[in-house]
Amino acid sequence: MVFTMPPHAERLILPAQDSPASHLSTAHGDLVVPPVRLPERAVEVETVRLAELVHAAREAAVAAYAPFSKFRVGAALVMGDDPEGEIIPGSNVENSSYGGTVCAERTAIFSASARGFRRLRWLAVSTVATLGAELRDRSPCGICRQVIREFADGETLVLCDNGAPGVLAEVFDIERLLPSGFRFAPEA
Repeated sequence: MVFTMPPHAERLILPAQDSPASHLSTAHGDLVVPPVRLPERAVEVETVRLAELVHAAREAAVAAYAPFSKFRVGAALVMGDDPEGEIIPGSNVENSSYGGTVCAERTAIFSASARGFRRLRWLAVSTVATLGAELRDRSPCGICRQVIREFADGETLVLCDNGAPGVLAEVFDIERLLPSGFRFAPEA
């Protein structure tokens, strides 16, 4: 069974993005910047549930193990193929061997995957201490964006906790979060 939206969902519009390609001709060949064309799309959201996710992400950030950077990050997600629609939290876990550090988003996704879930519905991320900072200072890192993409589909939404009065979160779908992201396509 797949978690379905309740009848009291609201409609959110993700704006279109349209920028043309550009290029520079050189003696060694053209350098091309591909166009970005994302159509406007409407998505159904359940704001009460998303508020619960943001709150759970904030709680997870408080529980983060970040003795080195002191940069505490929390995440909370709901998997689309979880019939219970359980909120699964995650927090960043640092390690003396920095390569052993794991981000909050990946901790939550790996926990969901270990339970057999494969389709990410919603993911909220909170940095608590840096709320109100520029989005680039509190949005998922590149590795996490790629891991999110692995479990995302066209319905996945990622919420970045903002902390501004009256703002629940900044919302992205996977194409707006990681345009042209890598997807391995094994041979059939």
